[in-house]
Amino acid sequence: MRDMFTDLRKSGERPLWIGESVWAELNATWGSVEYSRRRDQNRQNRASDVGGMGTSLHTGGSVPHTEHRRRLKEVLGREPTPVELHSHTHKRQEDQQWIDERARKAHEEYTRLRESQ
Repeated sequence: MRDMFTDLRKSGERPLWIGESVWAELNATWGSVEYSRRRDQNRQNRASDVGGMGTSLHTGGSVPHTEHRRRLKEVLGREPTPVELHSHTHKRQEDQQWIDERARKAHEEYTRLRESQ
């Protein structure tokens, strides 16, 4: 849905299914300083380089984690653990290598903390 409204904002053309008054409100919002500031901040947040490890990546595509959990449950015959779900969505399926350093370090830190309890 977000991409749909982004496309509408960029095109500037009102689709038939959006009334004129709603379209005017959307354009007023999109043209506001607050919207522009928030959009820029969100863009920076998505591209952030946390701890020098790069942006957060995963291998799940557009499939929600709830669906990955359901599929993994079918394969395992039980509910997957948080570690199993994280591994499933942060390792390449073809070679089981971590998608990035950030995912590997998060896994190691979580495992270390669990073992210390």
